[in-house]
Amino acid sequence: MPKQGHCVDGERARPPEDVGGVFGYERFLAIMSDNTDPEHVDTKRWCGGHFDPEWFDLAVVNKDVRNALRRNVRRRLYQPKPKR
Repeated sequence: MPKQGHCVDGERARPPEDVGGVFGYERFLAIMSDNTDPEHVDTKRWCGGHFDPEWFDLAVVNKDVRNALRRNVRRRLYQPKPKR
């Protein structure tokens, strides 16, 4: 059986794909936290409509890690929306 990777611990959400490195992520967080920023609506749409920088779910992360190691599996681009 092939080895499977897994995450044992973590905190906070990963940055969205193609956010632009460290400085791009800092700008992204600033835009997302300011509803009055002119780029807020477009940035929110770009990241999937929801982003919580404090979010972390070990089970979801481990599913993403397992899928990253498999061929022909659709990758999660956005953070899961919270269940209300």
